[in-house]
Amino acid sequence: MLLSSNKVYVGQSINLKKRIKQHLLTKDWWEKVILLTSENDSLNSSYITYLEHALIDKANQCGSLDCDNKTNVNTVKLDKFDITLLEQYLDEALFILKLIGVDVFTKTRSKPIIKSIPTPTSEQIELRAKSEVIKYIEQEQKFVLGKNKVYAKLQEKKNTFWINPRVDLLNTGFDLILNNQLESKIYILRIPANTFKASKIKDGNLIIRKDRPIYIDLNIDADTFVDVRSRQSFKSSIIKEIDYAI
Repeated sequence: MLLSSNKVYVGQSINLKKRIKQHLLTKDWWEKVILLTSENDSLNSSYITYLEHALIDKANQCGSLDCDNKTNVNTVKLDKFDITLLEQYLDEALFILKLIGVDVFTKTRSKPIIKSIPTPTSEQIELRAKSEVIKYIEQEQKFVLGKNKVYAKLQEKKNTFWINPRVDLLNTGFDLILNNQLESKIYILRIPANTFKASKIKDGNLIIRKDRPIYIDLNIDADTFVDVRSRQSFKSSIIKEIDYAI
C-alpha cells in the first residue's frame, strides 16, 4: 500500500524492489509504504488477489483510492473456509492499520498515532477481530483465558457460529469464544482435553473436514449451542457470558 494522509494505492508484486522504484518514478504523492504479509508465507496468489480486491473496494467506498487503482481486480474462486480465514486476516489488518493512524479504509477519521493498543469500549465491541475481543475480555473484563483460544462471530444472515478449530486441540483443550454481535453478548466456553472426539464420518462425534483434515467443522447454533452436524451440545461448556450492550 502506497499511502498519504488521505489517499492509498493498493497493489501486489513478486519483485517488490523493482515495483517500488517504478512507483517512485510514476507517482509523487505517496509518503510511506505498508506491506501486508504472513509469518509463515501462507498467502498464495489467490489469497493475495482476494485481499487486494477487498482493500481496493473499501478504499474506493471511502473516496480515498488513487485513480490508477480503479481498474477491476480479477475475481478469484475460493472456498468458504478460505474466505473465512481471509476475512479474519483482513479484520485484524484493518484494526492494526487504524491503530497506527491509517484511516483511508474507514469512513471516520482516526485519532493520532498511538503506541499502545487501547482497550476497546463496549461501544466499539460490535467486535470483528479476534484480537479486539480477547483484549476486551482479558483487560476490561479481567477474565483469564486459556492458552489455546478459538474465536467466531455470528455468521451474517445465519443464526450459527461457524468455527474450524484444529483437531489436535481436542487433546490439549481450548477456550471457545463466541461473539453474538446481534445480541451484544460474548460466550466463553472452556473445552477440557478429551471432552469430545472427532471423526471423518457422521457417527455422533465432531466432524473432521474432508478437504482439510487437520480441522474440525463446527456449526454451533446460537440459541441451543448444539453443533448442527454432529448434534453434540456445547451448552454445558459455557463458563462465562458477557453482555456488552450499551
